[in-house]
Amino acid sequence: MKLSKFIKNKNHLDRHNVIIIDKPGNEVISESFNRLKDNILFFNADNNIKVIQISSSTACEGKTTVISNLAVTLAKNELKVLLVEGDLRSPRAHRPFNLECENGLYDYILQNKQLKDIVKHTTYGVDVVTRGDKIENPSAAISSQKFKDLILAAREVYDYVLIDCPPVLEISDYIHTSACADGTIFCVAYGVTKKHNVKEAIELLKQGNINILGSVYTMVDNAHAKAYGNNRYYGYYYHNEE
Repeated sequence: MKLSKFIKNKNHLDRHNVIIIDKPGNEVISESFNRLKDNILFFNADNNIKVIQISSSTACEGKTTVISNLAVTLAKNELKVLLVEGDLRSPRAHRPFNLECENGLYDYILQNKQLKDIVKHTTYGVDVVTRGDKIENPSAAISSQKFKDLILAAREVYDYVLIDCPPVLEISDYIHTSACADGTIFCVAYGVTKKHNVKEAIELLKQGNINILGSVYTMVDNAHAKAYGNNRYYGYYYHNEE
C-alpha cells in the first residue's frame, strides 16, 4: 500500500547529500517529508519503533539524503533525534550537516569515550554521531558490544535513533546493525536500481529476519505528473509491503 509521495525538483536535489527541506521553493519537498514522518509516527503508535536503519541494495541510491532530511523533519516535530553513522567504510552522514568526521564511533569503541563526548549538535536540532578516525576492522566494530551499548544508551535519551547503513549487496554490516534496530527502511533509486538487485537485497533482509518497515523510491522521474506541468521532478514514495 502506497502511503505517501514526495517530489523533488532536479534543480534542487543532487548527489551532494544536503538538507533540502528548508530551501526556499522546496515547499513540496518539505510537505512530502512531513508525510513520510507522519507515516512513521502512525505506525509507531505503540512507541515500539525507536531505532530505524536505512539502507539500499547498492551505493548512490540517495539513502544519506533521505535519512538526513527525515531526521530534520522529525526534529521539527519537537522530537529528539540522533543520526548514527553506520557505514564505517564510506561515511557520509556528517556531510549534510557540514560536520567534521572526527571524534565519533572510533573514539567511543576504541578510546572508551562516552556517548555524550562524541555527540555533535547541529543547528537543525538533530544530533549526529560520526565515524571518527578510520576503523581498520569495520565489521568487528559495528558488531561489537560497544556499538550495541551505544544504541542502548541512545534509546534512553532520544525519541528516534536513525542509522545510516551501507548497501545490502555490497557489505554485510546491515546484519549487525539490524540487531540493534527495530526496523529497516529500504531505499530504491527509480530508473537506476536493477530489479534483480532489489529482489536479492529484500530476500537477504528477510533471511536475516529483519523487520522491513517500508521502502522509499528515490530519484523518481515524475515528468508525467500533470499537477507540475512539464518540469522534470524527482520524488520519493514510502509504502508498506502489506
